[in-house]
Amino acid sequence: MAAAEDQRATSSLRRGLVALELVAQSGKDGVTVTEVAAQLALDKSSSSRILATLREAGYVRQDVNRRYFSTPRLSKLAHRRPGVLDLAGLARARLEQLHDQHDEAIHLAAVNGGEMLFLDYLQTSKAVRTEIPMVPRPIHEVAVGVAVLAAVEHGERSQLMRESLAAAHHRLSAAERKELSGQIELAQQRGWATIEHGDEVTRIAVALIDAEGSPVGGICLSGPSYRIDPMIKELARDTIAAAVEISASLR
Repeated sequence: MAAAEDQRATSSLRRGLVALELVAQSGKDGVTVTEVAAQLALDKSSSSRILATLREAGYVRQDVNRRYFSTPRLSKLAHRRPGVLDLAGLARARLEQLHDQHDEAIHLAAVNGGEMLFLDYLQTSKAVRTEIPMVPRPIHEVAVGVAVLAAVEHGERSQLMRESLAAAHHRLSAAERKELSGQIELAQQRGWATIEHGDEVTRIAVALIDAEGSPVGGICLSGPSYRIDPMIKELARDTIAAAVEISASLR
């Protein structure tokens, strides 16, 4: 019983922190309950309660149009520890450039233990689009995570996989492990990773490498397969180029 309660509390805290990030990233535009619900993969009622809690704590405010914005109090949490890179800030301009080139969805994620923590998301303006929940995901379950796994040596990959599997709710079968190994090998060969979720979405993910030669995160361009696949060589080339430039800024 206690373990279940602890797990629920941890899950609620995580969703609250992700919601806070979404509000902060929205800047002067703010976000609605509906937008937060879509990113957190929650119903509007649950998202409304999370935002109400953040508002009561003084970290967000709501305007007359029912949009949520961050408050000055949030800046008190934004102090940087020595050696911690502002990955989202360093990557933003180059992500916007890639977005301007192709107008497809792009997201940025960082390695955080056994999970990928999504830091930024640029949506396409095209009518047919995909929504990417901005909730932490086990490394091996997302394309940016596969890119990270492909960028490390076997020993470190094994450690990351142990942490990733510990964070996952689904235990991989032998067939799924074999498929994942194939995805990692293919990513190493061509310089970018993908993952198949049976949703007719094509993902192009590339790891971001720091000064120590270790992957600290990744970027991913994605969209409907019918639109991405005919241009996949060009899109992969430009996504790799963006990742190389962002990685250079980390050194």
